[in-house]
Amino acid sequence: MRKQSIWARALVLLCCAGGVADTSQQLNQVSIGLLQRWTDKHAVHTIPHQSPAHMGAFLLDIGWQSVALSSLLAVQHFNNRDGRFVPAFSSPEMRACDKNWTLTGLVDTQSSSLVATRHIVRWFDEHASHPHVIVGPARSSEAGAVATVASAQNVPVISYWATAPELSSSPRFPNFMRTIPCDRGSAFAVCSFWATEMHFSAGAVVYAHDAYGDGFKSVLRHLCVEKFGMRIQTFEVDGFTEDAVASPIAALVAVGMNVVHVIATGLEVVCVIEAAVAQGALRRHPTSLWTLTDGISASDLGLLSIAAKDAIDGSVRIAAQGANDENPLWQRFVQEWSTFTPPPYSDRLPANWSTSESVFSDFDINASSIGRDIATFMYDAVAAAGFLACRAAPQGPLPTTFGANFYEARRNWSFDGLTGSVSFDENGDRVVASGTWSLSNVLLDAATNEFELVLKAVFDGGRWVWRAGKRDLVYNYRSTDEPVDQLQPPSPPPSPPPPPPAGDKFLLLLIVAAVAAAILFCYFVTRSTLKLRTVSHRFGIRPLQLLRMFARRRGLCIICRLRRYFSFCFRSTSHLATQKASISLEFSLQGHEQLRALFREYTNGEDTMSMQQWLRFKRESQKEDDETVAVRE
Repeated sequence: MRKQSIWARALVLLCCAGGVADTSQQLNQVSIGLLQRWTDKHAVHTIPHQSPAHMGAFLLDIGWQSVALSSLLAVQHFNNRDGRFVPAFSSPEMRACDKNWTLTGLVDTQSSSLVATRHIVRWFDEHASHPHVIVGPARSSEAGAVATVASAQNVPVISYWATAPELSSSPRFPNFMRTIPCDRGSAFAVCSFWATEMHFSAGAVVYAHDAYGDGFKSVLRHLCVEKFGMRIQTFEVDGFTEDAVASPIAALVAVGMNVVHVIATGLEVVCVIEAAVAQGALRRHPTSLWTLTDGISASDLGLLSIAAKDAIDGSVRIAAQGANDENPLWQRFVQEWSTFTPPPYSDRLPANWSTSESVFSDFDINASSIGRDIATFMYDAVAAAGFLACRAAPQGPLPTTFGANFYEARRNWSFDGLTGSVSFDENGDRVVASGTWSLSNVLLDAATNEFELVLKAVFDGGRWVWRAGKRDLVYNYRSTDEPVDQLQPPSPPPSPPPPPPAGDKFLLLLIVAAVAAAILFCYFVTRSTLKLRTVSHRFGIRPLQLLRMFARRRGLCIICRLRRYFSFCFRSTSHLATQKASISLEFSLQGHEQLRALFREYTNGEDTMSMQQWLRFKRESQKEDDETVAVRE
């Protein structure tokens, strides 16, 4: 119910926007609200063994304390017109401006869009003290929610870490700006590294299902495919629990992708890496190459298990570069960091953090990836807000159109800050040409068991510039072997043999015909043998003798038929000769009439006598009991 009431109140603010400025206050005061990231509300569920450390949420490390202190330092330096780190603070134009910051709100969003929205709804409910400008929040999902509500009140928002491409839409977020480059630049840098430097043809993306992950994934896939001709496979992680991460990592293993870009933040990345090690997605052989974003810091990686630390040692981190060692303003900021005293409002930071004095004296901001690449963008966001407030209303009370004037003042204007030259385009994004991206090897220090980011190259002007003059990277598991982008798929089954040539078909047909003929021959021989044995057993005659008799009788029958045929053909000529036969021959023929009658009796009138009829004749007429003798005759 409480969550519904927060969104209901936000909807009322969207539909019924009130006035912007409270002109009854001192004319030189402009209220600013700082939405900061001190804790991570979701980390309690992401890493169960970590106990909540502040307001029921996981307290982030000292690097994020440096981000909070940098924002308060920027407020102090603007109000004092201290131009040591932003020279334009002490310019005549700024000294002529009568505007100073007064801090209306310094709050922790707990890395949650709901919590961030709750804070600004509360601010706008208190019309007398709501901020005229909001700096923050950090994450893209929070920034979208905050910018939507703030735009209804015509209050500009400047983020220092929200990089989702969808936030570039001016119609949706008309007063939104950011000092960190959009993820289009980061995506182009990753694709260029993969395709141009490593000569990969394929890659995989494991991303969080939120505004940051969805947007980065979409633009990276588009650029890698359209600009570099790569094949990209994506794997969505919806919720960072052990069960939620297991399924997409299993799918990654199944396709054999060996080059992976992880788009998530902090402890979410820790969960992905642990699952990848457990399921064998991070490989020693062939060498894997996993790349990370600025969403992960060296201190975050310290939460990994021993096996996961070993696996991620040698991976690559590609991030929008905040601090540049060649920037004299950053050099001076680093040199004077230890001399800073706690700025106003620093006592509002979590008590569980170190004291502000100890952070300035003991914390090396130059060695911290959070300090270099997040705190710097935060400092410049507060600085930009101060400049634009003076450009929108250099003197006197704030006009009712202050928000619109503030946003319009970004055009054709720039300043030099800790992150270099800062300027904005028509969408409120930082101009791409003013941004650079760093490529660092993530290396584990064996002595301290802590990770460090070793800068290897900078992406500037559309190309990678290697600090050593050439690519000198190590890869996962600290391997020096060149990684492969994808495991070789299993060998396909052997192809069927080609069809025989045309000349062989005839030979094949002959062979088939010969085999068929041989089968038929064997069939008839077998059948004849069986019949011969049956007759032999019936009459008591040896099969060989019976076969000979059968052959002789068949041969005689054939001869007789041939003789009869030829005698018929020549009957006309032989008739005259028959008439001239001697009378003695006629008497001889007539003497055989009795024999012929006997023959017809045993043959049933046929012209030939079978074997059975012959044996019957021998038994009955000739009284021959010896069938062997009868057969021989």
